[in-house]
Amino acid sequence: MIYFLVLVALVVGVAVFLYQKGKIKDHDGDGDIDLDDLKVTAKEIEQDIKEGVREIKEVIEDVSEVVSFIKGKVTKSKLNSLTKQQLIDSAKADHKVDLDSSAKKSVLVNKVYSLYNKK
Repeated sequence: MIYFLVLVALVVGVAVFLYQKGKIKDHDGDGDIDLDDLKVTAKEIEQDIKEGVREIKEVIEDVSEVVSFIKGKVTKSKLNSLTKQQLIDSAKADHKVDLDSSAKKSVLVNKVYSLYNKK
């Protein structure tokens, strides 16, 4: 029974906190926050989370493309198969070096190759 009371108190506390922060709104305009208002708020939060997950997946795909190209020993022929943006991204991700995007691809390939093959 105590666990149930603690759980109810916790839910009420979270609801009051979210209401004060403006995260929960009175959607039906009746002056109180009820289950319908919480459902609408939960759906909005769910949509925001799904959108964030989609964006994160896109970033992970971009990074994994660059990583998959450079697995194993880095050679100039592997680097030549990358786009300029992938070369710039790999240099930034692996070596924290910003390269000039206006440079020719061959110059970028040589710079990235030298980053990976420092002695």
